[in-house]
This record gives sequence, C-alpha cells and structure tokens, in this order.
Amino acid sequence: MRVLYYNLRKVINILKNEGMYRGLRIIKSKVLRGTKKVLIKRDINEFYSYMLLKENPPKIKYKKGDCIRIAWFIPDFGIGSGGHLNIFRFVHLLEKNYKVRSAIYICGNTQWRDTKTLKETVNKYFFETNASYYILNPPEKIYEINQVYDLAIATSWQTAYYVRAFGECSQKAYFVQDFEPYFYPKGSNYAFAEETYRFNFYGITAGTWLKEKLSNSYGMKCESFSFSYDKDIYKRKKRRDPEKTRMFFYSRPPTDRRGFELGLLALSVYCENNPETEVVMAGWDVSEYEIPFKHLNAGIVKIEELPDLYSQCDVALILSFTNLSLLPLELLASGCPVIINEGSNNSWIDNNKNLLVYTKATTSSINESLEKVLKNKEYRESLILNSEKFLEETSWSKEVDKVYKFIVSILEEK
Repeated sequence: MRVLYYNLRKVINILKNEGMYRGLRIIKSKVLRGTKKVLIKRDINEFYSYMLLKENPPKIKYKKGDCIRIAWFIPDFGIGSGGHLNIFRFVHLLEKNYKVRSAIYICGNTQWRDTKTLKETVNKYFFETNASYYILNPPEKIYEINQVYDLAIATSWQTAYYVRAFGECSQKAYFVQDFEPYFYPKGSNYAFAEETYRFNFYGITAGTWLKEKLSNSYGMKCESFSFSYDKDIYKRKKRRDPEKTRMFFYSRPPTDRRGFELGLLALSVYCENNPETEVVMAGWDVSEYEIPFKHLNAGIVKIEELPDLYSQCDVALILSFTNLSLLPLELLASGCPVIINEGSNNSWIDNNKNLLVYTKATTSSINESLEKVLKNKEYRESLILNSEKFLEETSWSKEVDKVYKFIVSILEEK
C-alpha cells in the first residue's frame, strides 16, 4: 500500500508540475524502462531547452499611444487552476477598465490542440477577454514573434526564461503569485526558479510578503496588489442544519505547501475527542486515503457551488506554507471563519490581526484553535463581524487599478 501511495504521489506531482502532455510522456518513459535496459531515456537538455534560450534585452522604445500592448507568457493550465484564474482576471479587468490590449502566449507543451479551443476554454471557464492566443512550442518560436509590445510579463519561473529571451518589447515584468523555489526541495529546480528573480524584471506581486521578499533578497523593483473576492459569487447562504458541528478542511495532498498531512493528523485527534464533528474535505479527491473520522469527500468543487458548501461550515482550516491563497476571503464572505497557520506569508493581508485566527503549525496548537472557535458561537460570529468592513472595502477593481498605475510608471520610467 505504501508503494502504491508513493507511486501515485509521483504520478500526480509529474502531471501537476509538467502539464498533461509532457507529464504523460515522462510517465510513459518511466513505465517502459526495463529492469536492466532503459528503453526511453529522459533528455534533460530537451526538457529544459527553454532555459538555454539566448537572452535579449528590450529593443522597442516606448511611445505613449492610444492603448498599452501587453504580452503575457503563461504556463500550460487546466480548468480550475487558481493561479491562472488570477492571471485571466487581470487580463480581463485591464482590458475592461483601461486601454490595454493583451496577447497570451502558452509556453511549451500544452494540452490545448489549437488556439481557438484555448480561447473558448478561457472565455467559458475563466474570464471573457478579447486577447489573442498563441502557443510557443518548441521554445525557439519565441524568436519568430513578429509583433511588438509595450510590456512583456512572465507569470511563472519557467516563463521567465522565455521573457528573458524576448526582445520585441519596451519593458519586462514578472507577475509573481508565490515564491516558487519553495515548491521544490533544495536542488536544480529550486535554483532554476530562484535565478529568475535576478533577471532584472519589474515585480508585480500578490501581496506585500512577496514584495518585501523579492525586494530585500533580490533587489527587484516591485509593486504589490492585495486580494479580494468575487462579490457576485461569494455570499453567506442559508444554513440547513445549524445544530450540527461541521468544519471545512482545504485538502490538497499533491500540493505539499497546503500541509495535508499536518491537517489530517490534527483533525484525527480533534474528531476522536469530538466524534460528533463532521469534516468537509475539498480541493482534491481523497478517497484513496484512510480518513479516521466522519467526513464528506467533496473533491474538486465547481466555483458556483463553493459558497453554499462554505456556508454550511462553522469554521475552516486552511494551511499554507508559502503565500496566502484566495480561499480565506472567499470563506469569510460566505460566513465561515478561518483558522490558518501563523507567519508573515499569511498575515500580510491582516494588519490588525483580527481577520483570521492564527495557529502554530502543530497538531496541539491547531486543536486548541479549533476548540476555541467551535465551542464558542459568539466568538465565531465576532470573527465574521470583524471581517465585514474589510470585505466591504476590498475589490478587484481597486487592485487592478494599482497594477495599471504601476505598469504606466514602468513604461514611462518614473
């Protein structure tokens, strides 16, 4: 069973990190390897060929015109990708609220067979945009782009190597949503990701934790945006069975930074002492795990169904060991207070430290926090009341306005 679990995790991580097309090729190559003879060898030079692209400085002099032209370089994605949701949100809002025209370049292998399907998928499952879509595969196609842009934006460490090689622009920026070296153990990929922060791009960061980290450690010139939530979707729904005790646990076993093992151990202890408690587990199908307490395996839930799911819970446990996710605000807007592991990576959004409940990353501390919140209804309601002003004042339009002003300052070199 342990061998099966280990191999399953390896398969999941390969697909997650490399995308469906490239990931399946890697898995196939591993399966076809014999005990003595390797039938298919993995070509490291081919796999990382984008890192060997020749560096090109910006060649275009910015001329203020009717609109700003932006090229976004993004990795492959699947429906439901939170990072891509934010990218397409900003593409959509910059286009809607300002004179900005965008082009989207998918870097490397992709599961989307053509750009028409790609655009239809983005418009249906993310945000509608008038952006143009292109696929850069193989990486050398970066040199064949015959359009010029005011700004080229990298959105992941892999795409930063493409942007470094792209010269048909006035300036280069880096849309950073997390500290990606932390996605890997100390080794090659950690070093590859970290090096991109030394490319002298302007940083557009998700929150002040990343802004300070990149500025202080790598000398990047950064501006940050804060988080908000979709106010048309996330609202408090009617509680159908208020007499039940129910908690939400964001469960993502293949994503190490979400602390699945720690959360599972802590909840096992809590639910053993409080067997009436039901746990709603969402974010991944956890049916292959032994869950020793009463739970609902909700798996990956459609966005439009999340507010009702959140509203049925008394508290949520969200663990994040890199940058804060969007979930806490979405949960609060749905009437569900949030317990989260302490650290500046999570508390940067909460200046007064009264928006979220902070816990040490230990099973005992998590259990103390759960006890404090679940056994005190008045305290739970006070947490929601504390969040109302923040939730009322925040908006994605305000955040995209910050980003737009920073883009203008980059281009005008102010």
